[in-house]
Amino acid sequence: MILRHAKVGFDLTGQADVERVLTHSGKQDAIKLAYKLKGRNDVVDLFYCSPAARTRQTLDAITEILAPTGVIERVGSLYQAREDAVLQLVQSAPDHLNAVMVIGHNPSMTQLSNLLAADLRLDHLPTCGLVVITFEVEKWSQLQSGAGKIAWFDFPKNDYSIL
Repeated sequence: MILRHAKVGFDLTGQADVERVLTHSGKQDAIKLAYKLKGRNDVVDLFYCSPAARTRQTLDAITEILAPTGVIERVGSLYQAREDAVLQLVQSAPDHLNAVMVIGHNPSMTQLSNLLAADLRLDHLPTCGLVVITFEVEKWSQLQSGAGKIAWFDFPKNDYSIL
């Protein structure tokens, strides 16, 4: 699962980009997405989350609703990471896990989605956009370009989910 953080406000004078926080609508979007995940009975075994405030807040909104039993790892390298670095992170996930969610930033979330899914081409993954990709592999290390298929793609301004 690849998730771009929810909508953020404008920079405040002197505020570092990593400290930008979600807007009210961004928080609401993350909560709505969490309820959609819960309704689909999607279980996440491992969350990889960028250390930025906006990704942490997106994760918090989701985990508050899902009450997951999965592990949460804050990964410093996800902030401003390239898609190949994010892919390597996912490839390093423990093989006994079934579902991993990466919560990060554009452009890497868009690029990673396009890299992994053979049946998707996005110009721009919207804020709070979620791409769920399935793979027919036995080990996370076997993930490769074009090997996945879209199971679900959703974003806040979508009138319907692409299933």
